Amino acid sequence: MTVSSNRVPADNVKEPPFPLTPDESRKLIEGFSFWYHNIYLGNGVYTKGEGREYPEHVWSCFEKALPANLSGLSVLDVGTNAGYFALQMKLRSARQVVGTDFVAMFLEQAEAVRRIWGVEIDYRFMDVHDITKLDQTFDIVVFAGILYHLRNPLQVIEDLGRMCSDAILLETECIADDPRNCVVVRQGSPAELQTLNQGMMKFIEGSDLNGDPSNWWVPDTECVKGMLRTAGFTHFSRPVFFSNCRLCMVASKKSDTLLNLDAFGE
Repeated sequence: MTVSSNRVPADNVKEPPFPLTPDESRKLIEGFSFWYHNIYLGNGVYTKGEGREYPEHVWSCFEKALPANLSGLSVLDVGTNAGYFALQMKLRSARQVVGTDFVAMFLEQAEAVRRIWGVEIDYRFMDVHDITKLDQTFDIVVFAGILYHLRNPLQVIEDLGRMCSDAILLETECIADDPRNCVVVRQGSPAELQTLNQGMMKFIEGSDLNGDPSNWWVPDTECVKGMLRTAGFTHFSRPVFFSNCRLCMVASKKSDTLLNLDAFGE
């Protein structure tokens, strides 16, 4: 039986034997100062409370592009946080799932969730700028909620391109697609002023975005696609937007990709 990590099983479906009682699960949750991922821990208990949407709404897009069974495939979850996406991939029978993060508390949460669900996921303490130290190729890369936190986003995307043999699932803060967006720059040969409406990325200084100093760059959709093309990805799903400023997209290196790019976001 396959059970989503963020849904109580239906009334006619037997819940798998989770090891913690509801009180034990709540004690575990309260032992951490903060949870970003909302994950089901069994017996009606969620890390953030039933009905919280992140990251379920992102997964609801990603999963439409994925095969129901990932048996034999390897997955890298970059910036895994509490491991929601890594867990979802393992529940789809992925042969190997590796999750990386550089925040120790998130990896502690992910490891606790992994034990509760009784699955094998390899979590690594690692900054994404050092991701090539894994020295491995993966069939699928999950890259959700990370791009805009990077000092050097193109470097990281190119690194992931070299490590990914098929497809990347990407979600990021973005500049909303709007014809009023405009940058006037002098370029070309001979150089002349040109108006650009796409292919831009805004630098974020200090805490200008959501009061969070870990935010550095916000790209628009065409900029994201351009960076992915530079990294070797040539086939794209249509973009899906949440609240106008969050972008979901799937891209593959292959025309015969294992994923269904046409189904993404339907």
